[in-house]
Amino acid sequence: MKQFIAPDRSFNVTRSSQIQAKIGIRKEVNRMFNNIRKYISNYNTRELIIILLISLITSGLNSQTLENPVQKPDPIVPQSQNQPEPPKSEPPKTETQEPKKKSEEVKYATPLKGDIPLDYLRTLLVTPEQMKDTQKSNLFWLDNLKMGFSARPRYESRENSTFNKRIDDYTSFVGQNTQVWFLLDPSPYFSVKITMQDSRLWGGSQGAQNAGNWSYALTTGAGTTVTPGTTTSTNVRSNTDIREAFIVLKKSEKLPVSIFIGRQVFAFGDLKIVGPLNWLNTGFSFDGVRFVHDSKWFRSHVFGTILSDQYNAPYGLTTSNGQAKGTIDEAYFTGMYNTIKGGDIAHLDLYALDISKKWIANPNPTDFDSRLKQRDNLLTTGFRLTNRTNMNNLPAGKVWDWTIESAWQSGYTGDRVKADWDILNLQTASGKNIYTQRVQYDTHFLSLDTGWKVLDNVRLGAGYTFGSGDPNRSDAKVGTWQTLFPQVAGSFPNWNTMNGQSLLAGFQNTKSYSARMNIKTESYGTFIFAFYDTLKATPQDAWYNVAGVPNTGNSTENFSNNKFTIDNGRLGKRLFYQYDFTWIYNYSEFISVWSGFSLVRAQDAIRNARDNPYAPNPLDRSTFEPNSKFFYLMVSVSL
Repeated sequence: MKQFIAPDRSFNVTRSSQIQAKIGIRKEVNRMFNNIRKYISNYNTRELIIILLISLITSGLNSQTLENPVQKPDPIVPQSQNQPEPPKSEPPKTETQEPKKKSEEVKYATPLKGDIPLDYLRTLLVTPEQMKDTQKSNLFWLDNLKMGFSARPRYESRENSTFNKRIDDYTSFVGQNTQVWFLLDPSPYFSVKITMQDSRLWGGSQGAQNAGNWSYALTTGAGTTVTPGTTTSTNVRSNTDIREAFIVLKKSEKLPVSIFIGRQVFAFGDLKIVGPLNWLNTGFSFDGVRFVHDSKWFRSHVFGTILSDQYNAPYGLTTSNGQAKGTIDEAYFTGMYNTIKGGDIAHLDLYALDISKKWIANPNPTDFDSRLKQRDNLLTTGFRLTNRTNMNNLPAGKVWDWTIESAWQSGYTGDRVKADWDILNLQTASGKNIYTQRVQYDTHFLSLDTGWKVLDNVRLGAGYTFGSGDPNRSDAKVGTWQTLFPQVAGSFPNWNTMNGQSLLAGFQNTKSYSARMNIKTESYGTFIFAFYDTLKATPQDAWYNVAGVPNTGNSTENFSNNKFTIDNGRLGKRLFYQYDFTWIYNYSEFISVWSGFSLVRAQDAIRNARDNPYAPNPLDRSTFEPNSKFFYLMVSVSL
């Protein structure tokens, strides 16, 4: 029931008697004005103004209550000339004012609409133009919720990657990465990002065999396969997964830093140490927490993640790792990546990254060793200095860019071998070494890159990368640079700044010289021509693929650096020359087309292994085929 408030009396009005209430209201208003006329001669000008204002306010409220009658406060009694001046009345408070205030409250509008930060788009492999379009796009915004889509099918073919004419190692396939993501920003204090990703091989997800007949209907590829006649079963992984799922507690008056909690993607520097690896159809993600501070002169990332967990959780949450399964049990990735900003002059990155995991048991351990508490700790420290200070681009007006990056690795592998000082090689009766020592990491990495914009659309560049090798892989020191997480493609604007798009070599035990030319046109896209001269940093060490796995037997090597073997005299230094061509074309606002071709010509480190007159098998003594080819065609869509 609502109440009506009159100047000199109050009464209640129900909805069933609205007509009578309106008549009563009019009578009260007329009576009020009659009282004003009666006493008008008894007041001076100031008092008349006050009474007039009160009357206007009261009349306005009375007119409003014709539709919604409410209760008024006690009436104002006219005073005589000798009485003190009546106090100024506050505007009456009614029940309808509080809802009105709530409706007038400003609703939070996300500032991300039209300007999505890069931290929310780390899973996308797109051109710089596409990235800007995605950041500024107003498509699929529903209030403070953004829905995004990405699809990236890519055809690849590779021929003679082992440079062996006796092996038919031609491969071709079409892989596709598809993403649907949601960005919710409902508050100035937090936001949420979720990315669902499907990574699959075209034609690689057929249904199960049924009575000898294959069904080629596409499925998710998830389930369990059982070997007939046995109890052996193999779990088949689903191709669809959660690539990102994190909460951001924003920097505000409540919190001095931003905190990213959950599954997220890291991208630091030129991506040569840690990056999202979006070139692959799966990519990298990390489960953990990251603290971010960003100011005018300093930016810092401090994080801790779990790479592998050996323990199960209740109610069906099980791990695929553990000592019983012969895996790494548990592993952690922690560190910090700091940037000191020098304005438009240069930025200095300082980082320390640590991977700690349980030691992987040696199938032939030495005597008197306890492995229960051994850990594999790899600490990577380094710096990066560059004048590309505008979101990894040159500031406006500058034409010369340069970047220097260097890193060192230390720590212990968790393994033990014969002590280097034990020249007598003392052993037990069973042939095990008595004196052992821990194996330690001692590696280093160097990257130099520079370029000059000879024209607004033409850049000439040169680069040098060095990843150390190990001359003796049987001693107590690991000298081969350890790739934390394989990186196969560089960052824009220059692209392809690793060891070539053929992916035949990573950074381990390599010394590469490169030259490139980037030509950007308005109508035909961007053309990139690159040349790589890739050598072994240490001839005795192996040739490692881009994932860090040694290509044992595919190049000359000397595992223990034995100077009295035939292989030591045939060690080669140069792996291959590589000629790359890349074309990137922005077809429309949200679509780009990519294509690349690589011709790789093997040199003495591979040729001497393929043409080996001392090979035990006569058929393996002349198998060298110098040319390898790689081609890809990709379409990238991002909305």
